[in-house]
Amino acid sequence: MQKEWFKLGFGAFVLILLVLGISYQFIDPAPPKKLSIATGTTSGSYYKFAQEYKKLLEKEKFELLIVPTQGSVEALKKLQNKEVDIAFVQGGVANEEEVKTLRSLASIYFEPLWIFYSEKFDFKYINELKGKKVSIGSEGSGTKPLALEILKQNSIDKTNTTLLELSNEAAQQALTKGEIDVLFSVISPSSKMVQSLLSNPKVKLLNIQRASAYSKKLHYLTPVSIGEGVVSLENNIPSSNITLLSTTATLVGQKDLHPDLIRLILKTAKQVHSTPSLFENNEIFPSKKYLQIPLHVDAKHYLEKGDSFLEKIFPFWIASSIDRLVIMIIPLLTLLIPIIKGALPLYRWRIRSSIYKWYKILHEIDLKLESLDKSELPKIKEDLEKMAEDIQKSSKIPLSYMGEYYDLRVHANLILGRIEKLLQK
Repeated sequence: MQKEWFKLGFGAFVLILLVLGISYQFIDPAPPKKLSIATGTTSGSYYKFAQEYKKLLEKEKFELLIVPTQGSVEALKKLQNKEVDIAFVQGGVANEEEVKTLRSLASIYFEPLWIFYSEKFDFKYINELKGKKVSIGSEGSGTKPLALEILKQNSIDKTNTTLLELSNEAAQQALTKGEIDVLFSVISPSSKMVQSLLSNPKVKLLNIQRASAYSKKLHYLTPVSIGEGVVSLENNIPSSNITLLSTTATLVGQKDLHPDLIRLILKTAKQVHSTPSLFENNEIFPSKKYLQIPLHVDAKHYLEKGDSFLEKIFPFWIASSIDRLVIMIIPLLTLLIPIIKGALPLYRWRIRSSIYKWYKILHEIDLKLESLDKSELPKIKEDLEKMAEDIQKSSKIPLSYMGEYYDLRVHANLILGRIEKLLQK
């Protein structure tokens, strides 16, 4: 009986191991504890936001390596070359060939194209910039390709206009000193440069006319507006409602980025970028809208569903570990429930079968007892006494089955009594 139970237990153990092995094939490995992000220059908003990400991720036991670049173009190249895991990328700088192995995680805030110009001019349309000294952003920045595209739409290029590749800092200084006429910059509205130029009486901000037409031609652009007095009520800055063309700052990652890292990054982005901006569009970020690069399927799920129940009550690394264990536990429970349900009837059957096998022998002796020759009875008696001894010594019967056990012994003694009477005749 013990051997049979061992075989049964061993078989169940092997089956459980098999189920666990199959389940394990569907579990993603634990996410790496380190990841890297490409930003813009160390003076830019991308770098500042990356530092906020770093502090928040440290609380979740993850390390973020910040890799500064000259701008979105360079950051995108690093991402393509797999030198970094994720990057801040300005909308509109990528092309179809560049994004095949990349996926957007979310747009995180509006990043408008600011066109500041000297107070000595009174520009209304962008085509009026022809022939002026225009800073279009430095090489590798996201500003340069967008500025060139906007100017191209107005038949402005280096053949008819002085186009200068200046960094934001250099362009700001040049504009305030009167060394250039116009400054193009794609930058966060919360940046010090924007705040400074908006408050500078010698500089004007171009109110974009025909914004809808630009957004129709360049689908990654969205018209946004700044209300009168939003920057400063005291000084009424700006002095009127202003319309701008805006891209979005986007988090972009590798197509094969670990799903748990995607959730963690977006959870962090939600903490950093959920504060309303200067704009009146009332968009909630992070968002799955305004994306040039296709959205990662895991990012889409998070943006639509939000944090899981476990992520709301546990630190991320604990919730992530539990999620992976659940994948193994569910099929295991599916297997164990019928095993547990079937174990008690099987146990009862095994106990009773150990008793009933003796009853079978007793029944056979009882049927042929009267027809046996007297010379055969001593051998039958000897066998029966040995069986009674085996019943008493070898059978490990639980207390709950003692009634049937003692019934068996009584019946065995009754048969022995009958044999003794037959021997005495």
